[in-house]
Amino acid sequence: MSEGSDPSSADSSPDESRTDAEPSESASERDAGPDDGVPERNAESPQPSPALPFVGAFLTVVVAGLHLLHPSHGLLKLFVILNADPGLLVFDPRSFAFVASGIALLVGLSLSRNAPNRRPYYLAGIALALTYLVGYFAWHFTGHGGFLPGREPLLHGLSPVENVVSHLTTDVWAAVSKATEIALVAVLTVLYRRESSESDR
Repeated sequence: MSEGSDPSSADSSPDESRTDAEPSESASERDAGPDDGVPERNAESPQPSPALPFVGAFLTVVVAGLHLLHPSHGLLKLFVILNADPGLLVFDPRSFAFVASGIALLVGLSLSRNAPNRRPYYLAGIALALTYLVGYFAWHFTGHGGFLPGREPLLHGLSPVENVVSHLTTDVWAAVSKATEIALVAVLTVLYRRESSESDR
């Protein structure tokens, strides 16, 4: 061994090369992370809108109010009929149907606020809104309830389809009511499906 050579330098060089390689190796492991290559479900899955239940509640109140406060068949009209002759409801039950269904909507909305399972309330709201829609078109398509006993069809000289279109285009209250009912059915259907999917997880 020649003079000036340091034995420890030969022994320490492999260790130094190993220590130099170790930080790069650990850094790559830190960069990789345990979750690399695994898609995050929470990040990719769409989050439900928290505002949708409030939209459904708002539409429910609007639909109920449109029927309770209807200028021709709402609460005031029902009081007039009951004071005059309740038997008149047999020939035109719209006032009773409007008031009873409007109250039912508000009661169902109040009960659903703290209900552990809101799906029955969603279904009831959907069924009631569809009843409004079907009932309106059936009433005007048959000439103002021509299917009821003691009522003659009244189509104003129009075909059944023309009669329905005429009422929708000339009665703003009815047009707003039908549009709101369709929106309510759509929102409650989305809420029902969302709660059903969450309960199945």
